Amino acid sequence: MNPKISVIIPTYNAEKCFMNAFYSLYNQSFGYENIEVIIIDDNSNDSTRDILKDHSHRYENIKLILMEENSGSPSKGRNIGIKESSSEYIMFLDQDDLYKEDICEKLYYTAKEYDADIVNCRIYFSKNGKNIKERNILDEKDKILKLNSIDEDPSLLISTSIWNKIYKRSFLLENNIKFAINELYEDTYFNVQAFINATKIISLNDYYGLYYNIRENEEDKSTSKTFNKENLTKMYKGFKNISNTLEKNGKSYPEFESQTLMGLTKWILLSDCEKEYKLKLFKELEKYYKEYNLFIRLENVSLIKNILMNVFMKCEKLWIENRIMFWRVMNK
Repeated sequence: MNPKISVIIPTYNAEKCFMNAFYSLYNQSFGYENIEVIIIDDNSNDSTRDILKDHSHRYENIKLILMEENSGSPSKGRNIGIKESSSEYIMFLDQDDLYKEDICEKLYYTAKEYDADIVNCRIYFSKNGKNIKERNILDEKDKILKLNSIDEDPSLLISTSIWNKIYKRSFLLENNIKFAINELYEDTYFNVQAFINATKIISLNDYYGLYYNIRENEEDKSTSKTFNKENLTKMYKGFKNISNTLEKNGKSYPEFESQTLMGLTKWILLSDCEKEYKLKLFKELEKYYKEYNLFIRLENVSLIKNILMNVFMKCEKLWIENRIMFWRVMNK
């Protein structure tokens, strides 16, 4: 077996969705024989492991890794998958998402043609049986964006997902690019590392290759929809990790950093944790709010929404500054 792509799939309690994800990979136009499937199960407690064992016996090219303890995050499994991979290129697939039938072929041959470290494509958002194309600043770009450095067009940082990309394996290993453990924004952190180190990046702005499943059912809600204190703390840690990485590498991307700060602000405001904890985070984020550009062009929303969100951030910035001032007076 000499697979061309290693596809890494972390799983946890995936009995209801895994087979759909797997068959979207098995039926690729690229040919299943060209794909190494690395599945890392995070100690599932439903029937997932029985399903995975059955599939690993029935289908060649599956490398199954069963973790003995639950890590609570797909990050550890993905890092293991990168280490265990053997192909020239790496892709990622989540247990509840679906590949378009030609995504592996499209991304692989594009990567080979341009000798790219990263190839990016677009995604569909799947909700209630409907597939909607993502909309962002890439709609305004050329059909194929070719960069020798992310500095040439930092707007591509809008694409922080990992499932719509192919990565050269040697590039990831040489630059020690890994997922952060026990943090959120882990995909963003991974891609920030990748983008700032890559010397050839291609974005296929008119090709949509992945169906991203939006889960909003209370019993199966996505982490991005669960605004509790634990997730807020992980989000804050992830934000700081990204900021520190950019600073350490002497990089500054105001639009990207402002949008990330806006996302974290939403989490703080919507979370169900106590007001004192929220204020504590706002105090720790004070320098980032001071640096926030109130005239920033947010790259994933319309112009009208852009104006409204910046007005909101202006009001939020003033509120935060007043609250922090009150905090200081009360704690003298």
